[in-house]
Formats: sequence, C-alpha cells, structure tokens
Amino acid sequence: MMNKQNVIILHEDTLISLGLYKILNDMFNIKPFIANHLDNVSLDDYDLIFVSTNIFAIEYNSFSSVKYKTISITTSNIEYFDNNQFISTCWTEEILISSISNIVNKLSEFKTSQNELSKRELDVLKLIVKGYINKEIADTLNISINTVLTHRKNITSKLGIKSVSGLSVYAMMNGLI
Repeated sequence: MMNKQNVIILHEDTLISLGLYKILNDMFNIKPFIANHLDNVSLDDYDLIFVSTNIFAIEYNSFSSVKYKTISITTSNIEYFDNNQFISTCWTEEILISSISNIVNKLSEFKTSQNELSKRELDVLKLIVKGYINKEIADTLNISINTVLTHRKNITSKLGIKSVSGLSVYAMMNGLI
C-alpha cells in the first residue's frame, strides 16, 4: 500500500485533520503528513492530497496540475456520490470510511471525469453552477428548455451527482469555475 510520504492532509481545522489521520492510519495503514497551509509543501511529491475546500479555493492555481489526485474535504451536508473527488465531514462514519476506501483503492485510476461531458454539457454545467435556472440557461445558450433538461439529465447521469452543491464542488475541482 502507500507509505506516509505519499499522502498529505491540508486543512486549517486540526480536529478534522487528526480525525482523517486516524481513519487513514487505523483503517488503511497510511500515515499522512498534516499541514494547515501550502508553505514549503510540494504537492507533486504526494500520491494523494486531502485538502479543505477553503485552501483549495484560495490556492487554486497550486492544484491545477494535481487535481486528479486531490480530494476536497467539505463541511457541507451534501449527498454522497461515488465520484472520488471529495469527502464530507457531515457523512456518517460508515459512508466516510467507504468513500475513503474507494479513494485509496482507486488511486491509480484517478482521472477527471470532465472529458466525459460534451462541450454543450460543460456549458450547461457552468451556468447551473452560476445559479441560472433552466429558462435562463435556455435563453443564454439559445436552446429549448427541453434540451436544457436533457443536458442536465445527461450531466447527472455521467457524473453521478444530483445536487447543485455537488455539481459546484465538481466544477471547482475541475477548473470549470
């Protein structure tokens, strides 16, 4: 499996960092490095990066080349989906451990799902994340509302994400916003 140099937890909340450290250490025999900022940290040195959404947003450019191995830690109560790009501190212990297990097991297969979406689906996704309603998306892109609904259905199906907050995290993680 991985050794301690290969995983980092970047979070400003010590309790969250220590809790994640304990899960990784006890359940997966991984001893991650913990930091609360990016000073003197080379992200390329790590196989897996757990980072708070705040640090990710503030230091976005630093993560551009390592997004495929970056897992955002959100404190939002968002629905679980098997996308392997974020975890939530609001999930139950069972769901959280299952998600981390999937992330660890699929580490070698990490890729962004962005290429699965068509250009038009990406356009619709960007507008959804900006808070546009279906009619506004249709008007902006000069398409029918039924076409917008079809694109939304395809986006949620391809990504496995049903909520706007989940789509927002996905868009942020993939540099769409």
